[in-house]
Amino acid sequence: MKPADEAEFDPGQDAGEDIEWVSKSQLKRDSKALQKLGRKLAGYKPAQLAGIPLDDSLRDAIALAQKLHNKRSAQKRQFQFIGKLLRSMDMGPILEAVDRIENADRYDKLRFHLSEQWRDRILAEGDPAIQALCEEYPMLQRQSLRQIRRNWQQAGSDERKSRYARQLFREIAACIQVE
Repeated sequence: MKPADEAEFDPGQDAGEDIEWVSKSQLKRDSKALQKLGRKLAGYKPAQLAGIPLDDSLRDAIALAQKLHNKRSAQKRQFQFIGKLLRSMDMGPILEAVDRIENADRYDKLRFHLSEQWRDRILAEGDPAIQALCEEYPMLQRQSLRQIRRNWQQAGSDERKSRYARQLFREIAACIQVE
């Protein structure tokens, strides 16, 4: 007879832990993807890197990788190290920042078109459109928008009207953020 405190191992019994098995090939693919991201980060300018949420050790590793551009084997080891550092980080904010950098032109176009739409709506509808815009973007100055629209209405010539329309556009575009 077995003592009562000894647990019996049953391979069919779940030990309460859900273990997710990942193949060795998948681990290698993930590692290569992180190294590729490291290469992409090393190709960015310092101003672009400043907008990415990276810790100091990763920033230093990227700076070193940028200096090693003529030494292929050293650079390969450095990107492997960067991949290792990236494995321990939350990738969501980093990938989002990289997406913003890579698609900056697209975001600028979207912001431009959205600003144009709001300008046209404010000029056509007036205060209800200003109210809707200020609810969506609270950092806008409601009084300033109303004053510009009033000046636009009172402007006699087309030249003055277009000047106020451009001023309204600039005011809106300065505060609009595209997600």
